[in-house]
Amino acid sequence: MTISLKNLVKNTTAEFVCYRDGDLWYRVCESKDKSASKHMFEFPIPIEDTGTGIFPAQVKAITLMRWIRKHLERIQKDGRQ
Repeated sequence: MTISLKNLVKNTTAEFVCYRDGDLWYRVCESKDKSASKHMFEFPIPIEDTGTGIFPAQVKAITLMRWIRKHLERIQKDGRQ
C-alpha cells in the first residue's frame, strides 16, 4: 500500500510520540473516521532543525509537511514502509 502525502497532511493532526537519538518523533493517522481502518505514519524531526521553534504535543500535520515529505520519500526510496 502506498501512503499519500496529501492524505497524511489534509485535515489531520500530528501527535508527539517520543524523543530518541536527537530526533523528535511524531505520529499522523490518515483516517479520523473510527469505522475506517487507520494508517499510522511516524516520522522524525531532527533537533538541529528545530532552532528556537516551538513543537507542541499536537499540531496540524500540514505544518510539519517538510519532515513528513522527507521521511516518506526516504521510505519509498528504500522500498519499505
